[in-house]
Amino acid sequence: MDRSDKLDLRKAFAKPGAKLRFRRLAGFDYVSDEDVEVMIAKNDGVAFRDGLLNGRDPALAVSWGALWHGNSGSFEIHHFDGFFFAKSEDDGSIAGPFASAIDASEWRAGIYDMDYSEEYGTAASVHITSRYGHEGQRLISKRDARQVMEILTSHENAPLDFYWCEAAPGKLFKDPLHGEAGKLLTDLHAAQKDGFLDNIFTTRHKLEKLTKKDRADDYVLGEASKHFTSTFDSYLMKVPMDAAGKLARFRAEWVRICMPRRVGKKTLAAVIRIDNPMDLIDDLVPADKADHK
Repeated sequence: MDRSDKLDLRKAFAKPGAKLRFRRLAGFDYVSDEDVEVMIAKNDGVAFRDGLLNGRDPALAVSWGALWHGNSGSFEIHHFDGFFFAKSEDDGSIAGPFASAIDASEWRAGIYDMDYSEEYGTAASVHITSRYGHEGQRLISKRDARQVMEILTSHENAPLDFYWCEAAPGKLFKDPLHGEAGKLLTDLHAAQKDGFLDNIFTTRHKLEKLTKKDRADDYVLGEASKHFTSTFDSYLMKVPMDAAGKLARFRAEWVRICMPRRVGKKTLAAVIRIDNPMDLIDDLVPADKADHK
């Protein structure tokens, strides 16, 4: 369907019995035969959506919320009688029918195309998430939901739930060693400096146990290795959407890159997933500046 076509309720109700099925969905006490006829004649998208909802959530909703102010919005995908319909947040319009949820999302492709900008800094930080509603998982597979997210955000491999625009993806920041894992890493560094093998072994074991499910070892640093000149160097990074290899599982997430070691000409390090450090981001020191301190 072309963007200019938007909503075609005559096509949506072309199947025999569609009007009765809509009344059953919307509630016989709330919508009469005449109401449905008027709605179709006027191509009334608001009345159509109200009838579809009637206490039910959309089949799939992709929403965003700003982390530093109150702005938010959502893109909804509804289903009725074998067709999909979309509601856009930018003008509140309804479009459809579409053959699939993917086609419905194409109607507003790129609506959540958001990238970090130095001009706005962390003020543009957002949380983008998808949520299944009534029978959504039956109607829209996880694979299709991921494709919907990619289309709406213009980011290939975009997760179904992620934070974005807090910092430039791929940029390294000096690690403030926060959180439980950060404290253990600090203790490990202290033990290594003291040279006590028992303390080193015990602390390393605690750290490995704590981070077992959120960790990838032997990550090859590549260009970033220039910042790792000591075994005690540790940095934070927002992982890019197009990350490959061992970083792929951490796409759009924050990680701690630490415990570097040399193997031949390569520098390897551990990568540990961390919680979104929103309360720390404005004070993080970029690696290139930290190198000169």
